[in-house]
Amino acid sequence: MMERSVEAEEFFTTVDAVPPQAVSACAGWTTHEVAAHVAGIAAEVTRHLKPYLAGDPVPETRSFEEREAPLQQLEHSALLRRLDAEDERMRSIVDDVLESDPDAVIPWTGRRMAVAKFIPHLRNEYALHRWDIAGDDEVSGRLLGDLDLVAHSVGELGRILLVAGRQHDPDAASDFNIRLRTPGQPDLRVVVEAGHAALVWGDDADDGSDDAPALEIDAGARHLFIWGRRPDHRGRLLSQLHQPELARLQALLSGY
Repeated sequence: MMERSVEAEEFFTTVDAVPPQAVSACAGWTTHEVAAHVAGIAAEVTRHLKPYLAGDPVPETRSFEEREAPLQQLEHSALLRRLDAEDERMRSIVDDVLESDPDAVIPWTGRRMAVAKFIPHLRNEYALHRWDIAGDDEVSGRLLGDLDLVAHSVGELGRILLVAGRQHDPDAASDFNIRLRTPGQPDLRVVVEAGHAALVWGDDADDGSDDAPALEIDAGARHLFIWGRRPDHRGRLLSQLHQPELARLQALLSGY
């Protein structure tokens, strides 16, 4: 069976050391609710893959509220044991599915998801939600700066991450193209075009010159920013944008 990810190990270490009642960076959630959320994701992946492996229909994905409610009722130490077990079960069944079909794809949250993508998906969840509990520390900077995780967010959720922000877009009818520029990594563009919004990678063929409007941002902060989070420490984001552009960018990336 594949080993537990570094992101999961760091999440477990942190969640075990922080009081369950500690308020997290997720609105309305304490450490306990964050742990229930991540356990619910792992359990839901298993719930989808077990019937798939047996050749049975894959069920519809349950809402966060439906799958997390019974987990939130657990005593905290019991919840952490449950999270440990759910993570192990998920890794085991992902292994089994990929061994039989490395290209397996299943229905997931109203779309199609490659089974191989569930591992980076959970790594991403562990890294982001660890930050929600621990904030800007060395571990968060290291985990969140991993280009593989940002690439997963952009590749799998490049449009979804802007859906909520579009509801607060102060200039929704206008096109928009702003770069998030990170040293040592490709530029990431926040684009609104013909009424459609998405996160896409920049390339040398478009207007990515040094004087193009951009937000300069370190790798870990950029990962947080596209998920609607804002780093604790000031100075990690440096803007070349006019005030209306910056305000619109912040509105578009205001949460998932």
